[in-house]
Amino acid sequence: MKKTISIMTEEFENEQTGEKVEGVTIMVDGMLKEFVNIVKSKDSKYQTTVDVIQDALMKGLEDIKKDFSK
Repeated sequence: MKKTISIMTEEFENEQTGEKVEGVTIMVDGMLKEFVNIVKSKDSKYQTTVDVIQDALMKGLEDIKKDFSK
């Protein structure tokens, strides 16, 4: 799969605390959409697109964490 994913970021501020957080939006289209749909059709634990993206993100972060341990 190509490493082309459309992602937008936006900064938000908590009105009560003033804390700033980054919001991230992932556009699920093209090859990414096709891949996500295949995953959902082949594995019943993935009911929604969010399920697939969330699991992929967490697994990817675990891999990055492992790289820090080397």
